[in-house]
Amino acid sequence: MIPKDCKRLAEVDFPIAEVSRHAAREKSIRHGHPSTLHLWWARRPLASCRAILLGLLWPDPCDPLCPQEFKKAARLHLPKLPHCNPGKTDEELRRALLRFIADFANWDNAGNPAYLEVSRALVKAAYPDEPPLVVDPFAGGGSIPLEALRVGCDAFASDLNPVACLILKVMLEDIPRHGPKLAEELRRVGAEIKKEAEKELADLYPQDPDGATPIAYLWARTVRCEAPNCGAEIPLVRSFWLCKKPNRKQALRPVRVDGSLRSGGSVQFEIFTPKTDREVPAGTVSRAKATCIACGSVLPPERVRAQLAAQRGGADVVFDARGRRTGGARLLAVVTLRPGETGRHYRLPAERDYEAVRTAQKRLAKILEEWERSGKQGPCPVPDEPLPPVGTLGFRVQRYGMLQWGDLFTARQKVALVTLGRLARERPREDGDAVRTAMAWW
Repeated sequence: MIPKDCKRLAEVDFPIAEVSRHAAREKSIRHGHPSTLHLWWARRPLASCRAILLGLLWPDPCDPLCPQEFKKAARLHLPKLPHCNPGKTDEELRRALLRFIADFANWDNAGNPAYLEVSRALVKAAYPDEPPLVVDPFAGGGSIPLEALRVGCDAFASDLNPVACLILKVMLEDIPRHGPKLAEELRRVGAEIKKEAEKELADLYPQDPDGATPIAYLWARTVRCEAPNCGAEIPLVRSFWLCKKPNRKQALRPVRVDGSLRSGGSVQFEIFTPKTDREVPAGTVSRAKATCIACGSVLPPERVRAQLAAQRGGADVVFDARGRRTGGARLLAVVTLRPGETGRHYRLPAERDYEAVRTAQKRLAKILEEWERSGKQGPCPVPDEPLPPVGTLGFRVQRYGMLQWGDLFTARQKVALVTLGRLARERPREDGDAVRTAMAWW
């Protein structure tokens, strides 16, 4: 055991430049990284967590109180790796340990068995009686406890956020316990749920008549211009660009006004290929102010908030009794993939796109009606819990009328999420608790 007064390696030196470089590079990793399993907005880089853990766990070999057993183990194992020559002096050994920490922070070495073996051997040499316990009471995405487990420590992790707790359970308990078998089961179960969901939701995401598949619907919330003699609908968008890739530039621009503005007319758009950036009109939203495309008047932030609050955030479409859109969110363009072709294509919305939304609204109303008739058994299918109070960090939507968690989603999104949740809950018990928990995680 390391004496209490013995300095740790991080107290005397740390390869901060190399570790920082590897941590920055890690942000672009899209294969094998925990962030591809579940996003967490404050996830710490694995590189820096791994490096600082070793720097805090290992003693400084130049300290007179450093255990001789640790030095012997370091000189035995470090030569197995390149650029980690422990030398003959304590100073050379310190430099070799720091070199190992810097190299191990590299994502390319993170899963290298040789580096893992050396790190675990040296942690065991520093703590021969029992593995050290790393405690992280606010672990979030779990970077610190995950790296602690990987280098041979025991870990205890928790968080105030229940989503974080679910992430921690799957990543720190279920995945290490079941390994590749869990991944295989998840692929199998996920494929079955996907197939069933596609069948149930097919009419909400219809294919185009030419066989193209819509992969994204580009919506905009709307408000009405309040200038005299106007009243035009203002789609709230920051940019009218659809694609800025070379040789594939696409954008929207207004071409005409349908109907009388005073009676609620709307500006119509077309998709075009701009030759210069100046051809693309400026967005309508800046610092919560909305600029009318028809007359150029500016709607102040308080009026934008008031109109959106009256629409409960304005994320859904408003239809009249005849099924005609009269307000709410507006579909600006649809992104599609055409069979046999590469790249994305863009088209203007068609009536069938709005018909799918009307179908979703009717289906959602039926789901909620059935829950009401059941005497509200269980939680509401659409989360009706209140959002955090105004001013909560990360939640700034309450002033726009979104007061419940369910207000963050459109009717079609709600139906899709309710369907996926129901299909996951209806899976047989034979799938196992780990698979069911991981499906909830996804």
